[in-house]
Amino acid sequence: MPRILSIDIGTSRIKVAAFDEAGRMDTLLSRRLNRAAAPDTQNAAEWFDAAGALLREHTEKSEKTPDAVALTGNMHALLGVSSDSRPVAPATLWSSNIAQTESDELNARYGTLLPERFGNASIPVFTLPKILHMKRHAPERYAKTCRFLQSKDYIALCLTGNFATDPSDASGTLAMELETRQWSNSLLGDLGIDSAKMPQILPSCSICGTVTAAASAATGIPRGTPVVIGAGDLASAALGSGVNDTTLSLTLGTAGQLLGTGKPGTGKKLAGKLFVFAHADPEKELYLGSVPSGGFSFEWLANLHNISMDEFFRLAQSVPLSEEQPLFLPYILGRGAPSMDYAPNGAWLHMKASHTLPDFCRAAVFGALCPLRQCADLLEDLAGKRPNLTLQALACREAAVRETAGALFRQRKLLPANSEASLLGAAMIAMTALGVYPDLETAARTMVRSTTAEAKHTDCAERLFRRFLQQEAIS
Repeated sequence: MPRILSIDIGTSRIKVAAFDEAGRMDTLLSRRLNRAAAPDTQNAAEWFDAAGALLREHTEKSEKTPDAVALTGNMHALLGVSSDSRPVAPATLWSSNIAQTESDELNARYGTLLPERFGNASIPVFTLPKILHMKRHAPERYAKTCRFLQSKDYIALCLTGNFATDPSDASGTLAMELETRQWSNSLLGDLGIDSAKMPQILPSCSICGTVTAAASAATGIPRGTPVVIGAGDLASAALGSGVNDTTLSLTLGTAGQLLGTGKPGTGKKLAGKLFVFAHADPEKELYLGSVPSGGFSFEWLANLHNISMDEFFRLAQSVPLSEEQPLFLPYILGRGAPSMDYAPNGAWLHMKASHTLPDFCRAAVFGALCPLRQCADLLEDLAGKRPNLTLQALACREAAVRETAGALFRQRKLLPANSEASLLGAAMIAMTALGVYPDLETAARTMVRSTTAEAKHTDCAERLFRRFLQQEAIS
């Protein structure tokens, strides 16, 4: 019976899980990373230290030997690695706005070329403007860099000694052409960036190497175990959520995300409105709608009132969704998609003296979900109907969020049997790489399971959503 160990390098937590070919998870270990001191940067060496400790813990507890290690992790980072495989500086994470100037310059210089060939206009989230910022402001680090890697790619390097990435992470840099799934030597050359500093792009279902003796000693994973390059966390989460031509996925964590897929070329209709990336499945593109604050706005409101997150969700659940509630525009960290505006501009509207803290908690949940409903409507208008919606993270765990999403979204709601979507998606990729399944679509039919949620779209939520759209247009 094949067994996969999946590793997910999150910005806040690193996870390791074991899966069989039916998608059953029998182990889940995790370790939190400290982001408080430097929320936009991390020491990449700590990623492997944490992952190695979790892998050792797993191997000490389990008598089963993995058939492969699968990788996924946060996207859009800037991590330069020297020829001796050491980071030249802490990794700059997706959340950093350090390259705003360079991002603006890319848009001014190339205009519509970026969304046409690369899927997206530039924003400082992406890696390419961060590389330009490093080249301009830290030329010694740029010169010392042998390869620019993403989080999972660094773990692959530590495990195998090889430099590699996959199309999903490569497309998240803004330097890979979607049509060819190769680095754009013309763009990189025009910008004065050495294309040799970009790692080889392998299909997601590729073995990028095997565990070395040194990595085996550090992790407990047997030497020679295949390592599958996997995909960025957006692509692996889409796979693990069962996202396809009929199903969207709604994730509400620190940020809010709506994931969809389509046939290659469909993204040209969405570019500039939703984010368009290469998918782990070579027969599909990946679409992302987002609201940067998402669940962060819940933490912000809870901290303001000195209550726990458990109390926040209890208060939100204690009052019904009502047209009398205040209206929350959740843009305290910028709008994200479909507005593509990252200037903070949150607001409370329709406030009354009679409103209580529970009213504001319920309104915060509703407001955080509204931009994602906008993204779902836009995707359906331009790329076809998606009758199903899988609820992930807070959207499936917390009753207040689950019920609000159920009332707001028109699709049939699905609850996943396994909510660790990125880890499951990585395992699906590895099973396909090993030949257990002929393709990712076949793997999904066996490994992804869900149930239908009792959550119906309501007229009240629809009227509140229309009010949200009207006020957002004014703001």
